[in-house]
Amino acid sequence: MGTDSGHAPFGSDACTTVRGRVALFADCSIQAVNTLKAHMLEEFAKPAPYEIDGSAVDKIDTAVIQVLLAFVLDCLEQGRDFSWTGRSAVLQEAIRLTGVSVLLENPGVSPFSGLG
Repeated sequence: MGTDSGHAPFGSDACTTVRGRVALFADCSIQAVNTLKAHMLEEFAKPAPYEIDGSAVDKIDTAVIQVLLAFVLDCLEQGRDFSWTGRSAVLQEAIRLTGVSVLLENPGVSPFSGLG
């Protein structure tokens, strides 16, 4: 799905240069939550827009979902654009089970707009 082109692959203007990229780890267990939080804070210090890549996740705990939700809500509160470049089946199921799928979407960006 994602590319290394420096541009958001879908969901935003094709000319928008990505400034920050949050790449979720394969192991997003509670043991990784502090490292992931530090990574998110480092990326959040960069100008928007952001890409969030969850395609590598094969294990995830609720604590990581909470940190991810905090990142997205901070983006929304501060008017910073973000888009998803991928979500693994494990991540998608965790989002569904926790009931936060609507909260993790950027309301101004359709995740399907570039799938043509």
